[in-house]
Amino acid sequence: MSPEARIALLEVENETLKAENKELRKKLVDALRKGGGGGGGGGAAERRRGSDKKEDKEEPPRRRKSEPEEPAEPEFASDTNAVLLCNAQMEAYNEKVANNIPPEKRLPLVADKLKHFMANFDDKIQILDLKSGGAIIKDKATFLKRYTCVFRESGAKLLGSCLKRFYYDATNRPTYCIDYEMHEHLVTAQPGTPPDGKLGVRDPRTEYLIVMYEEKGGKITRMWLKQDTDKLGADTYAGEDVLAASESFKQFEAKLKELKSGKLGERIFHNYHDIPSVG
Repeated sequence: MSPEARIALLEVENETLKAENKELRKKLVDALRKGGGGGGGGGAAERRRGSDKKEDKEEPPRRRKSEPEEPAEPEFASDTNAVLLCNAQMEAYNEKVANNIPPEKRLPLVADKLKHFMANFDDKIQILDLKSGGAIIKDKATFLKRYTCVFRESGAKLLGSCLKRFYYDATNRPTYCIDYEMHEHLVTAQPGTPPDGKLGVRDPRTEYLIVMYEEKGGKITRMWLKQDTDKLGADTYAGEDVLAASESFKQFEAKLKELKSGKLGERIFHNYHDIPSVG
């Protein structure tokens, strides 16, 4: 086959994949709204709730011709969303790499795992502290160093789980997930030392986190982080109402409202714990 024919074939395949991705995204959102999961496991049916809806919808006032039009919110075309990316990055995070094998065997496995993991993140990825707004991880280079250490040192027992999730969908806009996560057998660099762990690492530990992921243009662009000090994510029976009433969740929604220009829109909740039904 000539080079020109191969290029033409690849272009056709590329357009086909784009179409399939759009259809999959639509099916995923439909499934979420009907009660499907897509994250940490099976369990309670998802419910959706408009966070800022009014029962009586008022007709918006007509704009006078002399009034300037409000600037349109920038659009971000994407064939994916925050749910798909959060699931994919966690799947890569959980690829098993033993830490008791020689470096010449371990490091190539770490590199492959890191490649799969990083495919879900933007080149300008940041991890931000929810309370202060300061950068925990300021750029991609620091992000790579941290997760190289995590994947190299944590071993095959490293396991990340999304226990509960709030998803905020949008069309041609950033989408968001607020995930309640548990990370088992996590090993990171000693506090106050470089994130690559070359000056020592902490003992393996379990961490309970609340993470808000922002998807923009088909990649995770930013993450806001807070410790789940009350371990509401791990509480099997703490449902949407309990989480929504917590101070931590209110802080995340306040940040999200700021990011979305005051319009939270519809949210979809899922509890991924396997709760047995009675009767």
